[in-house]
Amino acid sequence: MIALLVFSFFYAINPFTIIWLCFAEGILHYHIDFVKVKFGSKDQTKPIFWAQFGLDQLAHQVTYLVMAIFLLNL
Repeated sequence: MIALLVFSFFYAINPFTIIWLCFAEGILHYHIDFVKVKFGSKDQTKPIFWAQFGLDQLAHQVTYLVMAIFLLNL
């Protein structure tokens, strides 16, 4: 939310859009982590754990990238 508020100083963004994006990102963030915890490996000594961890982080970063693209196309 803070990043979006700072971004709004340079580009006109409706405050409701910021709230909506933060809400949507929170839901996506929860579900990405839920899937990792529910179905992922718990053993940190296995390579599959780290592969799933990397995929989890990629999903989070893609979420932020999509948010930025959405804001730039308003």
